[in-house]
Amino acid sequence: MRWSHLLTPLSPVYGAVVRMRAAAFRRGLLRSERCGIPVVSVGNVTFGGTGKTPIVIALVKDLIDRGRRPAVLTRGYGRRGSEPLVLTGPEIQVSASKAGDEPLELAQRLPGVPIVVDTDRIRGGRQAAELGADIVILDDGFQHLRLRRELDLVLLDAGDPWGGDRLPPRGRLREPVEAIGRASAVIITKVDPGADQPPDDIVRRVDRIRPGMPIFAARMVPQRVRTGEDWTDPTVLRGRNVFAVAGLGRPQGFRTLLESAGAEVVGHRWFADHHGYSARDREWIVREARQHGAVVVTTVKDAVKLDPFEGLWVVETAMQPLVGRWDRLWSLVPGVV
Repeated sequence: MRWSHLLTPLSPVYGAVVRMRAAAFRRGLLRSERCGIPVVSVGNVTFGGTGKTPIVIALVKDLIDRGRRPAVLTRGYGRRGSEPLVLTGPEIQVSASKAGDEPLELAQRLPGVPIVVDTDRIRGGRQAAELGADIVILDDGFQHLRLRRELDLVLLDAGDPWGGDRLPPRGRLREPVEAIGRASAVIITKVDPGADQPPDDIVRRVDRIRPGMPIFAARMVPQRVRTGEDWTDPTVLRGRNVFAVAGLGRPQGFRTLLESAGAEVVGHRWFADHHGYSARDREWIVREARQHGAVVVTTVKDAVKLDPFEGLWVVETAMQPLVGRWDRLWSLVPGVV
């Protein structure tokens, strides 16, 4: 018998606690605070794998195009140490273990944008304002109710939107699915590249939870590939034998992305989300790739923790709205953007 089965009776307790906490904020027993500038939260109801980082990057770039001065606020999950940090890329002199893999990726891909890493999101938001930001994107913020936000976005992975419909320890839900109802809008991510509409079954369920909920959809696409020192077009993946390596919440999505770009995935190794790569991991990966006659392909998030070696390719992805730009999303907060 698996240990998770023995712990199953704890799921109702976990669910009751998160419901009570949300209710306490809703009734004013616990209070949210402002940080002085508008806040846009990007979060989810499942543990990992929904594409939060690509969505954050997409929204920040869109805000810059609109003349805004955004900052990103993140807790830096899995990092060593808890002291607040501010990263400004593209060149970062801080290790992934100290800053966290996602903040490091954000800093590299959003040069000049302050990436504020702080477990105290209210303090971090105020620091972003002091740094000159006029709007902040709160990464992984749906459950962090202490910081008041103008726009509260929940992401649902089109390939696994409901986390098995179970709370821990049997499922991947952070809180009951019905919590989606308190969001401003839902973004269904990683929609099939050939689709022009989000999956009907997900749309219907969201509408049952809260009729009329604004629903957006986005697809993940490869943007460029680093095959050595330089970046090149993702067409370099077509027909190429690759050995996929990733430590993500739902790494199967990375395989789907590679295959949609025309790569032949001849092998893979999935690690736990936020995995810290060791020298032994690296040696194993190199050996397996050689046996398969393939190049190693990984994500930017993993590459910041995996020392470069010959035959390592890094795929940078982008999240694109299924239709048009993000105008309809920003219209939900008139006067903010």
